[in-house]
Amino acid sequence: MTIDRRTFFSLAGGAVAGGAVAGGTGSALVLPFAQPPAFNSADTAPPANCCGLTVNVRAHPYAAKGDGRTNDTAAIMSAVNAVAAAGGGVIDLPAGTYLVDSIRIPRIRGGTIRFVGQGWSLDAGANTRLVSASASPMFVPAGGVNGLELSLVHLDGNNLGTYGWYGKDGNKARLLNVLVDRFTTCGIYFNQGLCELRQSYVRNNKGTGVRVYSDSWISGSEIGSNVGVGLIVASGGNRITDNLINSNDSHGIHITGQSAHNNLINSVIGGYLGENIGQNIMIEGKSPGDRNVGYTSIIGCFIQQVGPKKAGGIAVRSARQVQIMGINYLGGPTDTGCIRMESCDSSQIIGVASSFSSGNVVRLIGCDDISVSNVTSRDNGSPQAKVDDTYAIFVDANCHRCSVTDLHVTDARAQSHARGVKNLGVSTVVVGSYSFTGARDPNSFGDAAVMTYDVQSKRWITQPGR
Repeated sequence: MTIDRRTFFSLAGGAVAGGAVAGGTGSALVLPFAQPPAFNSADTAPPANCCGLTVNVRAHPYAAKGDGRTNDTAAIMSAVNAVAAAGGGVIDLPAGTYLVDSIRIPRIRGGTIRFVGQGWSLDAGANTRLVSASASPMFVPAGGVNGLELSLVHLDGNNLGTYGWYGKDGNKARLLNVLVDRFTTCGIYFNQGLCELRQSYVRNNKGTGVRVYSDSWISGSEIGSNVGVGLIVASGGNRITDNLINSNDSHGIHITGQSAHNNLINSVIGGYLGENIGQNIMIEGKSPGDRNVGYTSIIGCFIQQVGPKKAGGIAVRSARQVQIMGINYLGGPTDTGCIRMESCDSSQIIGVASSFSSGNVVRLIGCDDISVSNVTSRDNGSPQAKVDDTYAIFVDANCHRCSVTDLHVTDARAQSHARGVKNLGVSTVVVGSYSFTGARDPNSFGDAAVMTYDVQSKRWITQPGR
């Protein structure tokens, strides 16, 4: 109970007066608090819907069966509408198998909806599994829906449903610890901004695994064995961190400007990519005249392409200001090389360690102002490779103002195949390149002059091309 200033002094005045009458000048002051003001519960009660509504879809009045035979769409939608009407809350999805068509999430004013399952497991334990009963997308947020969350569930497209999460509308969706598989078009489709996919598995979909638009965060997830691209990045501002992206039948990651005016400021940091059929990472603008993909950072990734799939590490086409740094690459008998840049400008390749690549570690085609530095190659090239593919660094005649510094090439095999640099570029300088191989003419630098540092004489020497 609280008392305002006016009430306090009026009560105190009454008490003083009463004390003087009853006890005279020396009487103690007694405040008349024996009968406090009436308590008004509205003063301390929480605001309406502050904590939302929690419903169990198996409980009355929703009564979803979760038996894998009954279509539970109507029961789950009844729970969704009840929570939406209450201003948000939690929808509890106990363990079970729920056949559903589309779960359409209405706009909520002043609150959010969280769908929480009991976890998923392919072999044991609690399993909340939603299975497509038709070709409809499974989860469909309405326009203006913000802050949805889905966690601890298995979305099974049953080789019938088109999308697991169809986020054409709805911002700030968060999918946490979910398994999404067997959808025919796309496992997860984020077409709005500020969405998240974390600690999840997206695999065995007949189309794309994940498609994101702008300002999304894809972290700690496995995206693999999808028939299409593993992860499409269609606009800018996305963070892709510490994921495992492997064995997709197209590119592992495709950062594309084909459907956007500009696709800028994306980063791929850490993680493992391997055995994708396209490129493990493909960065692609609209055209050499419209390099609308740029300011892209690829940092600290381990990329492997040792199997029979003929693909390479990173391919960049019609892009600008791309930084590739700290790449660890392991190739094999059929890979096409570690990094290939075509029609790009103002970019850097720094710190690449490559082993057993059958193609070039770095190949530049029609590029301007590209800096390549600190590249180490061991045992690149193969008996089947064309000669130009056995050079660790190949710079073609349509390149301008590029540089190659601090290249180290070794070949420890009994039959050596690795070569150093072939530079045909205009105004391109190669500085500090070292090649220790048994290959014929291992230090052939092409048709341009090359500056190298002679350790014995301690001076720079300009060598003519051979």
